[in-house]
Amino acid sequence: MQVQAVNDAGNLLFFVCFLTTVILAAILIYRKLRGRPVRRLVIAIATCFSVYAVILIGVSLTSKTRDLALGTNKCFDDWCATVAGSRPLPLPNAAETKLLAVTLTVSNRARQAAFRPSQPRVTLVLPSGSEVSPSSLGQREFEKTAGPQEDLARRLVAGDSFQTTVVFEVPAATRDASVVLLEGPAFITRFLVGDENSFLHRKMVYPITVR
Repeated sequence: MQVQAVNDAGNLLFFVCFLTTVILAAILIYRKLRGRPVRRLVIAIATCFSVYAVILIGVSLTSKTRDLALGTNKCFDDWCATVAGSRPLPLPNAAETKLLAVTLTVSNRARQAAFRPSQPRVTLVLPSGSEVSPSSLGQREFEKTAGPQEDLARRLVAGDSFQTTVVFEVPAATRDASVVLLEGPAFITRFLVGDENSFLHRKMVYPITVR
């Protein structure tokens, strides 16, 4: 089973708005240099920004968190990833925190083209709502016994796949969490209508139990 995370309509809307703004800005600069009135162009640019912002926030506010079952592929075009499982790890000399290893399966579903994802990333969301990034210390400890793990951003030929494990450090009292998988430049996706990473937008998550 798989779900598509890319919102083509949102991407198109962003492109149209951006292109319109660039054209209007170029005309505005030209008229300004010629000493002609630019008030209407300024209003048009401001209106374009305002309408887009309203749509962006409106779509985000109406979005809902979607729980995905482990093993469900979340695809960004042809690059797909899923949470295969998770398990706790011992953390010597630590009473307040514990390590959690999350195993991911990554694949390229294209028929012919090789693919390298753009800034793929994984985070853990705790019940409090706070986000936890992968632990570099925990990762090093894990790799001492498990060996080096594959980079999420590795280039994949068509039909290829691999597994990799990412380690997080969480409070010892944590019993539940959610894994979030994202792909694409964070700065750009923040402004794409319907994108999970856009302002205030809810995300697709993989609920896991932290024992």
